[in-house]
This record gives sequence, C-alpha cells and structure tokens, in this order.
Amino acid sequence: MLTYHRSAEENMAGWVDHENGLVNREAFISDEVYRLEMDRIFNRSWIYLGHETEIPETGDYVVRELGNAPVIIVRDSAETIKVLLNSCRHRGAKLCRGDAGNTRNFVCPFHGWAYEIDGTLRSTGFDHHFRDDTDFGAMGLVPAPNVESFHGLIFACWDEEAIGLRDYLGDIGWYLETFFNRTPGGMEVLAPPHRWRTKANWKIGSLNFIGDSQHSPTTHIGPSTLDNARTIRDGFRKHGQDSFHVVTDEGHGCTLTYLAPGMPEKNYHTHPDGLKPFYEESLSTDQVSMLHHLRVCVGTIFPNLSFIESQVGAGEKAVIVRLWHPVSGTEMEVLSWVFAEKEADQEYKDRVLRNGFHNFGAAGVFEQDDMELWASATVASDNSIAQQYPYSFQTALPYLDTPAEDHNWPGRAHRPADTEVAQFWFMQRWDALMRSNEP
Repeated sequence: MLTYHRSAEENMAGWVDHENGLVNREAFISDEVYRLEMDRIFNRSWIYLGHETEIPETGDYVVRELGNAPVIIVRDSAETIKVLLNSCRHRGAKLCRGDAGNTRNFVCPFHGWAYEIDGTLRSTGFDHHFRDDTDFGAMGLVPAPNVESFHGLIFACWDEEAIGLRDYLGDIGWYLETFFNRTPGGMEVLAPPHRWRTKANWKIGSLNFIGDSQHSPTTHIGPSTLDNARTIRDGFRKHGQDSFHVVTDEGHGCTLTYLAPGMPEKNYHTHPDGLKPFYEESLSTDQVSMLHHLRVCVGTIFPNLSFIESQVGAGEKAVIVRLWHPVSGTEMEVLSWVFAEKEADQEYKDRVLRNGFHNFGAAGVFEQDDMELWASATVASDNSIAQQYPYSFQTALPYLDTPAEDHNWPGRAHRPADTEVAQFWFMQRWDALMRSNEP
C-alpha cells in the first residue's frame, strides 16, 4: 500500500530509526520539517555568522541570516560586535540591502527612521508627533540576546536561555582551536565569501563535511583521474591507519584523515615550515601532534557550520569554512570563506585563496561534483514512491557504541574513518531536538 506525504508532526516518531540506522527521506525534502527546524533548531542553537576580520573597523558590517531572520553584524563605536535584526521597528523594511559596508548609522529607506550603529534609535524624523511619554530607548533595532566569538568565529543565538558558546562547542572546540588559533595573530578571511544557492537540503552539506568518506572515490573520481599517475604513484589512494571520526556532544564531529606510510617523503611536508614555530608557541603538544602528517580534516559544528583544512601544495594548507543556510526543505544558500594565518606572507595568502576557491568556491572542482549529485538525490527523493524507502546509515551500526579506547584527545574517536558513524551521530542529535520542545 502506498504511503503518501504525511505531516511533519505525524512523522516525528519515525524520522530516525536509531536501532536500524535508517532515516526517513521526509527529513530531507519536507517544507513542514524545514519550518519545524527553524523553531526547534535554528532559533535555539548557536549559529555561525561570520569572522571578526570581516568587520575590522568601527562601522564595518556584513549582512547574514540568523535562523530565518535577516541580521546585521556590525562593529560599534565601543569595538563591540553586535548582531541586530535587519528590520526597521516602524514598518519592518530592511535597513541594509548590500552584503557588506561601512556606515556611521543605519537609516531606513522607507520612512527615514535613523539608528546608531549599536542599534539605538536616533530619530524617527517625526519625534514631535509621538506622545510625551514615549520611550524611544525601547524602540531600537532588535538585538540577538547572545553573541560570542570563538577565536574570531562569530556566533549568535536567539534563545535567551541558551548555554554559553564554549559549553555548546564542548570538546569540538579543541579541534577548532587547532585550526583557528594556531598562531598568535590568529586566522583571517582572505576575501568576501562566495555565495550561491543549490537545490538540496542543508543537512546534506553538514553530513558531507562531518565525515562522508565513502563518497570521495566515486563522487570525486574526476579530479583524481585527471592526475591518475601521480595519485597512484604517490600513494594518495590509501588512507593512513590512524585516520578516524571524532564525535562530541551537541551533534558536532569531524574526520581526520592521515597520510599512509610508505609515501614519498615530500608528501609528508603538510604545513608551512615558516609557520610551525607559531604553531608550537600557540598550541598544546597534543594539538601540534594532531597536525603531524594530517592529510585533510573535515568537520561540522551542529547544525550548519562546516570546515575543512585542505592541502594547497607542499607545505601549504587552506582552511575553508562553509555555511549551509536553509532556504526551504529542498534548497539552501551556501557561503564559503577561505582563511590563512595572519603571519603568512602575501604570496602564500594569494596561493591559498586561489586554491581555496578553485576547489571549494561557487565553481570549485569539488563543488561541481557534490552539488550536482546533491540536487539529483533531492529530486529523486521528492516523490511518494521514493519516500517509502528510507536513507541508509547502516555502516555506522557496528561501530557506534565502540569508541577507540586508545584515543587520548577530546571527544569519542571511531575507526575506521570510512563508516557513517559521524553522520548518523549528527542525525541522532537532529532527531532528538526535532522531537522535543526543550532542546
């Protein structure tokens, strides 16, 4: 008997089959699920918005989305970073219509209400028509109640009762710190983010980066085939035995892939020699060890922030940050930033930026592979026949409850690195929040 679309509420008991490693396709196509996600996840979780180096000067701002609400991220005159609802308190028009800029104040283009850069109402233009007891101080732009930075990464949360950002990040913060606080100056954004839309659910991106090691040999066969001789000769087809997933509380996780033994010595030159003294100065011994012979690390901060440290060339690494912003059940907007250490020279930064967008920008080599298949999976799943058959995460099941006992770094490690442990862990956290009014 055919099973047609059910409401999101009706599906709440069956989105994730924890025992059998299955996930209902409705989770990846339904607009009703999307609307519930906005309420139960995105309006209650810490969401990444940008980086402090995007707004270095007083009055600098960028425009982003916090959940499904447009916001302005601005550095005010007190050097405080504010996140303000991009909607005038009078009739709701957007104050900032460009992606970024610098301003001394915000003026609504509809009726001219003017605000200081910290959101305080300066004038309505018609103050004399208001009652004498009007509290203009309560009529400023709506601020996000929680705004915090983690080594330059700016997060905000609409939930006034949310736990602090560092508690929310928990053990995954140790890994983030290794990539974003490994020199005294920290990391900097090298260019404005690439932005584009793709017809796929946001969770596909988060799952891909938290640890979809199984897709690489087939999805990305093109890039390796183009350089097939070097790939085979230099041993890049084989992962090191020390590769593993890490999962942490709140649904976060990452996958660390190490170089296999027996490769040419030049392949083990992964990070720049000129920056290694800074790493040793800024990081713990274990964090420096984590970077040793690291081929690539991908990870996701629940719900929709992902990152990757990828090889640019011998002794050169790019750090890419990716945001998967939901637009509907079947569409997302993607933002992609490229980072490098502030202490690196300009030629190094230029190479990192060029390589970062070449591989992971809007027209990137790997993006072309991923986006086409993500959209294909979405279209093929959005029908009443396909929805009878859940997605499989079953390769997680033999390993999910058996973390590696020899893992001495934060989080729970799982080997091998080509299972779906991290992805299913993400979906279990998603399911728990979606089924509860009290995340």
